[in-house]
Amino acid sequence: MKKVSKVLFSGLLIGGILAGCNSNEQSGAPEQKQEDPKPSNQKSKTEPRKDDNGNYVLEEVGQVVKDEQGTAELLKIRKVNETVDISPIKVTIKNIKLIKLTNMQQYMAEDISTNLGRKIDPKKGMTYVQVQYTAENTIDKNIGWYDILNVVTDKGEQIDAQPHDFIYDDADSNDEFIGKVKKDYTDGYVLKDGDINKVKLIFGYSEDRDNNYNELTGEQTVEYQLQ
Repeated sequence: MKKVSKVLFSGLLIGGILAGCNSNEQSGAPEQKQEDPKPSNQKSKTEPRKDDNGNYVLEEVGQVVKDEQGTAELLKIRKVNETVDISPIKVTIKNIKLIKLTNMQQYMAEDISTNLGRKIDPKKGMTYVQVQYTAENTIDKNIGWYDILNVVTDKGEQIDAQPHDFIYDDADSNDEFIGKVKKDYTDGYVLKDGDINKVKLIFGYSEDRDNNYNELTGEQTVEYQLQ
């Protein structure tokens, strides 16, 4: 079923070094190579700040955070703050980040490797896309919505998003919106080739759970340039 393996990483990726809802759009020119992008030459002048919950927030290209779970560096970021209409669900994409995670714990690398079906070396780590967004039901009815279905990069990689989203958050526990409610999402997708410049997101359809699961609004596709 959907996102079963994500729960293993909630402590690091939601309560730890890689989360953060606020971001500032920055332009960088990372020096990269196939499947293993190098850190940006444009190093951040500030240390990553912490939010009210004590979580580090990576928001400038070149920022690096280390803890006992690994080392995370922000390679690219796109501040979006745009709304996608999947009526009656209103989706607001906050930001999209490209993050390099190295020196991982062995158990993390093994569990993610099992989920992906390919080996992740703990020391070399992985590069992944993190997407932060909110979804709000605008009517007082029970609505079903299946969040991101696919992620497609400009390197020709297509990711089946739901089983491969390894960051667990509360919104993942239930795909139903019981009346006028709002949910916050942070999703993460490991890339085979991290040297990307564009990301296409395919959001799932909405359906009326009070009326025989009738489809209300079809799938919606958006595409963004990373910087």
